[in-house]
Amino acid sequence: MAIFDSSGRLTECSTEFALLLGEKPQALLGRAYEELPLSSGNPALSLVRQAQQTGRAASQNLAVGEALLRVSAQPLLTREGGPPHVAVTLMPVEQDQAPRERMRQLETELARFRALFENLPLIFWTMKPDGTPEYLNRFWYRFTGRSPSQTDPDSWQQVIHPEDLPGLLQKRRHHLATGEPYELECRYRRHDGAWIWHRTRGFPLRDAEGRILSWLGCSMDIQESRAAVEGAEEERRKSEQVRAALDTFFDAVPAGMALFDEQLRYVRINRPLADMNGLAVEAHLGHTPRELFPNLDPHPEDLFRKVLTTGETITFESTGKSQASDEVGTWLACTAPVRTPDGHSVGVVIVILDISHRKRAEAERDRLIAALERSNRELDQFAYVASHDLKAPLRGITNLAQWIGDDLKDIMTDETRQQMRLLTGRVHRMEALINGILAYSRAGRAHAQAESVDVGALLTETIELLSPTPPASIRVETPMPVLHCERVPLQQVFLNLMGNGLKHAQRPDALVRVRGTETSNGWEFSVSDNGPGIAPEYHERIWGIFQTLKARDEIEGTGIGLSVVQKIVETRGGSVRVESAAGQGATFFFTWPRSTPKK
Repeated sequence: MAIFDSSGRLTECSTEFALLLGEKPQALLGRAYEELPLSSGNPALSLVRQAQQTGRAASQNLAVGEALLRVSAQPLLTREGGPPHVAVTLMPVEQDQAPRERMRQLETELARFRALFENLPLIFWTMKPDGTPEYLNRFWYRFTGRSPSQTDPDSWQQVIHPEDLPGLLQKRRHHLATGEPYELECRYRRHDGAWIWHRTRGFPLRDAEGRILSWLGCSMDIQESRAAVEGAEEERRKSEQVRAALDTFFDAVPAGMALFDEQLRYVRINRPLADMNGLAVEAHLGHTPRELFPNLDPHPEDLFRKVLTTGETITFESTGKSQASDEVGTWLACTAPVRTPDGHSVGVVIVILDISHRKRAEAERDRLIAALERSNRELDQFAYVASHDLKAPLRGITNLAQWIGDDLKDIMTDETRQQMRLLTGRVHRMEALINGILAYSRAGRAHAQAESVDVGALLTETIELLSPTPPASIRVETPMPVLHCERVPLQQVFLNLMGNGLKHAQRPDALVRVRGTETSNGWEFSVSDNGPGIAPEYHERIWGIFQTLKARDEIEGTGIGLSVVQKIVETRGGSVRVESAAGQGATFFFTWPRSTPKK
């Protein structure tokens, strides 16, 4: 027996009470009921309070170690009044009642745990020490769709994925033999046929001697977490692949590239740019461009600050000297901001091309173009002067021949007259040759202002210039367009082609036909005649300068006309060709753009 005051502290106790708790009476006095060495969760404290509050006795059975005790709380009224003291009596329960009480308590605890196992959304199970299933909770049957009536001890294996079952059985045999707790992951087939990943843990339950009484385990659905982990792993793998590809691109691209932080310090630089700068990659890191290259103009660092402030991309050229060469170099660069997902600029990136060689080549090209233009002007002047100086004696020869013919016309023989005609004809041929050379030298170089040209009206004017002698004629057989082009070169092409058709037809009824067909890029014109034609083996030769297919004494010509046509057409972006066969006439085609291309 023990007596507790109104505050719940022990004031008196018997020797048997102290011995039952394994203490001496003096060691227990003054201690609160919660501080006594009783089993946790025992009902005695609530009984003491109940007796104090109601003033009535209360009792309940309590297991202490292997003993089963009857705990009674009896209120003791005091002379002063107020909350009563309580006398607590611990008395052993009769031996024949102890097992039944202990069994009742165990059944209560078992029912409590079974209710817990049955209602949690987890798979709980127990099995015998040899691995034979004993118990599967309700969630197992709800998840798998199986029936509790399926009592085959190995039926649970049908729920495990075929790829996972061998490893699970092997690990299970190992842990049954060693008695070690285990944990593994495998797939369970859900009632709808889906395979769901679970994490399974198993624990051995042992008696006081360490013998395994049974195995207790649970299986938890980890499908979403595993999918999340796999997704994160896949994202990490893809991120690593992208990073590796970017690293490879960064170092392999044939252009200089660098990344700078907000303080405009080099964070990364590829080898091509390091080679341009004449410094090792490591020598750049942590430094600003102005620290390493102070004499660039304009300086990239000033533009970097503008990029950070405005967020715009800037392309610029910079000149100066790097440590790779003493020569002044020129670089074409593009710099852009590096932004976080929320749009905040955290640095800049730059891509650089060394265009020093291109700049030097452009300067050399400009010099050569200027020299070429100067040379062309000199050649034009020379050709003009030379043609004037060459034509002067030709005109003198022509005049002398005419005077001689007039003075000796009465005494010249027929042979002499023929010789004089040949002399005069060759003088005219020489003058035509000089004019042809001048025309060829200027074809393709002299460009007039483009204008609106009515091709039909142009052809009418050209036909009037040629004035074919009847029955010879020139016909325009299709409607002609209005083009925006140079008038004189186009007229010169038609004039040469139509004049050749009349001249080489070698028949009084020569007929030249002109046609036009619209194409995707402009117009294709054709000029055909009814002359003797040109054999295919001569189709390339006729475009050469000074090339004629018959002796000049048979057909008067310089062999320059078609060369001039080809040069004019091709310098305007067109092309020329011929279709002909011996005895079938000839058709010359040339294309002309709808508008004059920019020079």
